[in-house]
Amino acid sequence: MTWWYALLIPAVCNCLWAFLTAQLVADPVTMGIETPELRIRLAKQEEKRKEMAEKGESSEGLEDEGPKPISYVAAFQIPMVAQYAIAFGFFKLVNYCLFFWLPYFLGKHFDPVTANLIASLYSVGMMPGGIIVGIVSDLFGGRRAVVIGTFMCCLIVFLAVFAQCSETLTPIPLLAMLGAMGILVGGPNNIITSAVAADLASHPSVRGNNKSLGTVTGLINGTGSITASIGLLAVGPLQAAYGWSSVWYYLIFCTSCGTLLMGTKIYSELFPGASERSVAV
Repeated sequence: MTWWYALLIPAVCNCLWAFLTAQLVADPVTMGIETPELRIRLAKQEEKRKEMAEKGESSEGLEDEGPKPISYVAAFQIPMVAQYAIAFGFFKLVNYCLFFWLPYFLGKHFDPVTANLIASLYSVGMMPGGIIVGIVSDLFGGRRAVVIGTFMCCLIVFLAVFAQCSETLTPIPLLAMLGAMGILVGGPNNIITSAVAADLASHPSVRGNNKSLGTVTGLINGTGSITASIGLLAVGPLQAAYGWSSVWYYLIFCTSCGTLLMGTKIYSELFPGASERSVAV
């Protein structure tokens, strides 16, 4: 096979998946499913009809377009959105750095086939990461921030091992470590842009508004990508000036910053009574 098959096959798979996704029903209403959001919309529409009837106006052709989406400024004002967005940027930076730089790093110590095989274990570990984080967070009462923080603390331990022993590790330990690191990085990254975004969307300014949910999700994704792309600019100069150990310490710093940004949410999940008392005061 020639090299361009590596581009053709994923492109075809993406097109097929996009076609299947386009066949999905976009709104539960079209399937006759009555949701709380639909009841709210119908109640508001009925109120509007009564107001128009009292004024003697015709309500024919009245269409309910649903609530308007919130602005990006309003989305940033929702509690924890800004923290999650920047924290996601740090976590995404770690992910990008490992994903793009690992083959180059391993190529310095192994032949190309072995290096690519070892690096692929990181990508394989990322796939079940979101499922594992979701299951674990459900087992602990939906405390997603606590689970994400725990995963990140475990990742710091692995990165510290890399900083000390990455030049001397043999393939078998590397395979095990990179598979575990893929789970630790992939899980929080996936859960922040899905379940966490849905949790943040329970804020009164967003509740019942799917358009605003998209704004919050897009804001977290976009801010995370910008933060990660800026942070990646430091990896090359660090590696050239101080060696690979400095890169691993840099990733430890980024992981720690992301986890600290979630500290408020982690505390509120661990001590819900204390956070409620502070709000009452």
